[in-house]
Amino acid sequence: MEDIKEFQNEVVRVFGEIGKVPTRKNHTKQSATIHLVEEIGEIARQVTNEYGRPEKFDKENLSEELADAMMFIVFLANLYDVDISNYMKKSVEKVEKGAKMLKEKLG
Repeated sequence: MEDIKEFQNEVVRVFGEIGKVPTRKNHTKQSATIHLVEEIGEIARQVTNEYGRPEKFDKENLSEELADAMMFIVFLANLYDVDISNYMKKSVEKVEKGAKMLKEKLG
């Protein structure tokens, strides 16, 4: 998960540069959360399009929105001083354990 840690550092660096622009403010926990929710809404729009309006589905846009959401997730984690790569590893391990248990249960 070292790539995630590097990504988190890069996102923090870029947002720090944006915060130095005189007309811009640094993101707060609240503003980062609001932007994350906006990105999730845009992801939901594309998923909805895929099933309900396939002619409007735009995989390129979905890809961009997924990346934007990930960016705000790691930035928000940084604002809370969370090493997200460590917790992502734990989450993967938890899912792997659950999948193994389910597989054993179902035979």
